[in-house]
Amino acid sequence: MLDWGSGLSGRERLLVCLDLQRGRQGEGRAPDGCLVNCRRMLAHARHEGWRVVHVHSKNPDPAQAQPIDGLEPLLTEPVLYRSGMSAFSNRTFREMVEGRRAVELVIIGYSMTSALVATALIAYEEALSVVMVEDAICSVVLDRETRDAIEVLGKAATRFATLACTDDLIGAPRLRRVV
Repeated sequence: MLDWGSGLSGRERLLVCLDLQRGRQGEGRAPDGCLVNCRRMLAHARHEGWRVVHVHSKNPDPAQAQPIDGLEPLLTEPVLYRSGMSAFSNRTFREMVEGRRAVELVIIGYSMTSALVATALIAYEEALSVVMVEDAICSVVLDRETRDAIEVLGKAATRFATLACTDDLIGAPRLRRVV
């Protein structure tokens, strides 16, 4: 059995890197610091011995399908391709976590919020613990109506996923402003 690393919950952790592909960057600008936090989470997960899986959307353009610089998978980290909205649309991913109730999925990514929420919702339905790293989820900056809809989806996710920030998960001290 693989050692996935343990979180504070005592569960094994699996870092799910969702759609961290160059083509996503062309769709808009990520919030400041988001990709930096994705890199920090990936480095932390590797250092702590967590299992890491990269789940990509299918992209017919090979250049756009490539990982974002600094977020490339290691040879030991599987790269899976989703055929639907969620990471669970990939059979290998589904089999990887199926029946592992002691697993905590930690999700980061550069994807539309709907894909992140769909992955978290199915994990919840499978009785898996889910943590969405809110400052390492890079959704494209879109028009106001779409942003409002995404915000509602994000709020709904709190019913079936824990929201955390990178510093909390890696144990880094937060900078505090002294006035």
